[in-house]
Amino acid sequence: MTDAEQTLFGVLDKELDKRGYRPRDVKVKPISSGGANYTSKLFLVDVTTPKEDLKLFAKVAIIAGQLRQTMSADWLFATERLTYTKIAKFYEDLQVKHNLSEEVKLKFPKFYGCNDEYGKETVIMENLVASGYKPFNRLKCIDWQHASASVEYLAKFHALSFALAKDLPEEFKGLSDIKYEIGSKQTDDEISKSMWEKIIKGAIAVVKDEHKSRVINYFQNMPKFNTYNKPIGKPVLSHGDFRVSNLLFKAENEKVQAIAVDFQTVYAGCPATDLVYLIFLGSDEEFRAEYYEKLLDHYYTSLSKMMEWLSIDSTEVYPREEFDRDMKENLPYAVLIGATILPTVVVEEDAAPDLGNFDYNQFVMSPNEIFAKRFRGIVNDCIRWNVI
Repeated sequence: MTDAEQTLFGVLDKELDKRGYRPRDVKVKPISSGGANYTSKLFLVDVTTPKEDLKLFAKVAIIAGQLRQTMSADWLFATERLTYTKIAKFYEDLQVKHNLSEEVKLKFPKFYGCNDEYGKETVIMENLVASGYKPFNRLKCIDWQHASASVEYLAKFHALSFALAKDLPEEFKGLSDIKYEIGSKQTDDEISKSMWEKIIKGAIAVVKDEHKSRVINYFQNMPKFNTYNKPIGKPVLSHGDFRVSNLLFKAENEKVQAIAVDFQTVYAGCPATDLVYLIFLGSDEEFRAEYYEKLLDHYYTSLSKMMEWLSIDSTEVYPREEFDRDMKENLPYAVLIGATILPTVVVEEDAAPDLGNFDYNQFVMSPNEIFAKRFRGIVNDCIRWNVI
């Protein structure tokens, strides 16, 4: 049995005892993230008891050493615990208070417990795949059905943040100073510099020759990495890593429903940043040519509708002109995440970093064809829109 499995069994025993699931039979099965997770070991857990049978999903931290500091893993794990133990409860209470139906509520995966022991951080939740949810193939461009469902979920997530600020101002105040910590620590060591130079060089290599000087100029003069992860106007609790890999989908009555399954990067920021992240890490140039403006409209319509259900006037709290301004100001973020995050999003499983045998150079991935096409498309759009 691995160390991660031993940790998981310890947490399961405590949490299942607390809920009265005795006697019980527990089966744990390690699973692969398929190259989509770099901080934790993933497990499926089947619990059989006279009370009921449970289908669970668990994450156990495995990241250690310098990489843990580089990836701000302390913050990642603490943020996920905060989201499930506090923010999710605030949001559910707000939805009950405003009499939202089950059909329109924002849903979190059902939470079964966590462990905050350093180096062994664990989160246990329901296994949504067992109830019919499915991942979207992260190597494919998102389609309208899944994109619109994702945007609806994101709009509800942001609307509930506005509601929290309005209905529970003291509670929101305690959360509104959460900062996005990835990239917040400037590192000048030779390894970090070398990695950064290789990543940027790989991105520049795939763009059109006539665009290379514009892209080089952008990277030479760009602000710090986390500049875009700050509020512009009123802060909202942003997701921070809202991409297709962190969502599951289920078709119900010919309509696709989305649910987020990773909340390690929630912070006080700007709604538009999450939307830029979703669109540019999940779609290609052709999709955006047809659906970009339609997606923005769909997000704002969904946001306004959810805010209305929560007794908030969106035209006063977050008018469309403010949203459009935020999108415009955050669009350069697409180039930055395209160069740095997109390679890990579209990496093939056999080329993904192996944290069990970690080498920093693993995170400098050779651009594959999907990355080259996608990043070239991001640059094409941003130059056409005069973003860079």
